[in-house]
Amino acid sequence: MKHFHLLFTLVLAVLFFGCSSNKSKPNILFISIDDLKPELGIFGEDHISSPNIDQLAQDAVRFNRAYCNVPICGASRASIMTGVYPTPTRFVTYYARADKEADQYPTLPETLKDNGYFTTTLGKIFHFPDDSVEGWSELPYRPDFPNRIDQQELWRDYQSEELAWTKTQNLPQGVAGPAWEAADVADSIYYDGKTTQLALKKLEQLKNLDKPFFFGLGYIRPHLPFNAPKKYWDLYDEDEITLATNHYMPKNAPDGAKFNFSELRSYTNIANDNNLIDEAQARKLRHGYYACVSFIDAQIGKVIHKLKELDLYDNTIIVLWGDHGFSLGEHTHWGKHTCFDQSLRVPLMIKAPDHLAGVSTQALASLIDVYPTVCALAGIEQPNHLEGKSLIPALKDRQAVVNEQIFARYVKGETVKNDRFIYTKYYKNGAKCETPTGAMLYDHANDPEEKINLVDAPEHRETVNELKALLATHMQTRFELKQN
Repeated sequence: MKHFHLLFTLVLAVLFFGCSSNKSKPNILFISIDDLKPELGIFGEDHISSPNIDQLAQDAVRFNRAYCNVPICGASRASIMTGVYPTPTRFVTYYARADKEADQYPTLPETLKDNGYFTTTLGKIFHFPDDSVEGWSELPYRPDFPNRIDQQELWRDYQSEELAWTKTQNLPQGVAGPAWEAADVADSIYYDGKTTQLALKKLEQLKNLDKPFFFGLGYIRPHLPFNAPKKYWDLYDEDEITLATNHYMPKNAPDGAKFNFSELRSYTNIANDNNLIDEAQARKLRHGYYACVSFIDAQIGKVIHKLKELDLYDNTIIVLWGDHGFSLGEHTHWGKHTCFDQSLRVPLMIKAPDHLAGVSTQALASLIDVYPTVCALAGIEQPNHLEGKSLIPALKDRQAVVNEQIFARYVKGETVKNDRFIYTKYYKNGAKCETPTGAMLYDHANDPEEKINLVDAPEHRETVNELKALLATHMQTRFELKQN
């Protein structure tokens, strides 16, 4: 009998301390914002009103030089969630899927789930709601009407009566109307406002769990169309909105860098031709983008407030990221889908208990580094397949160097960026990286707006050769890893 009591006591102790240890792990709030470029107050861009994200940054480390690995929604999201690089044949387009193109690798939520986390998601984390569902403790949910797990429905989200016709054609996705809308409605009428309302309720449920949670919360705006409640448009005087100072292609730019932004041209009030966007439309588009950023900023403020109200904030890691950048007239472009800095550079902030707060770092980072960083912060062993690096050194020392260079690609362009320069090589056949057609080199120390292509400048020949070699090594390593 004594042995029985002793065994029973040991079992209870193991269960108690195991559960206690598991519960003591930090929660993780993983906030994705579609098409958000680092054009925010905290990044020194005071023409956009983003007080809530700016306030969050006071408790976080802000990465001033973070980059996506591929500037298109589906591919970028599949890459960050699997922790592997895009290649010429993997994670190429907006309809890329992790479970179809890299199903041999556990996703970030799957790894966390296997290590005791309750994993859940609302809104847009993967591009497709039903991508890699085995990683979630419950089915992903988006505030679609009607809701379907396999399809993002009516995502353009027009709410004015005169645009109701966009929701009656080409269902379940609906069709494109104008490139912007400013309906005089409450936040909760628009899709992202609905997502926030669901998120607040979800946090109340997560509060009562006996295990830590990973909550993927994804917002669609400021993705086109630029639809947001009128009150956020009213924050800005359109006549005072300035246009891009580099509204032209760089000097000596290769043909491969040119881009006719077909995504924007699919909207009914944008000419589907090869002409440049005129100044009036450019101001309106910028106005719409700014309004959408402020709208999403308000949603994030509500979520952060709820975390604090529930006494969850202090023990919650918050990772806020954009899936790629977005050009607003720079280099004549509107959208992503290029290898310029405007398309590749992203906002990345990490708030982590017992790490630096309220500081920025110049450490080079890319989205492929997020997966190993989250694993390290959660105190779990990272999977062997991860190709990025943990950013923990930069979360402890803002002067730390994590990456000597980072890599990105888009269709026919392969890019490498080091501390000072960014180099891109273009190919006629992007799928095989055959037949080079041109290249570009920009000096970010002296030309951060990328106005002059220096690739043929004699004084930079050594730099070009060095970056070409780094890029070639990366491409070969990437190929070998994909084969294994």
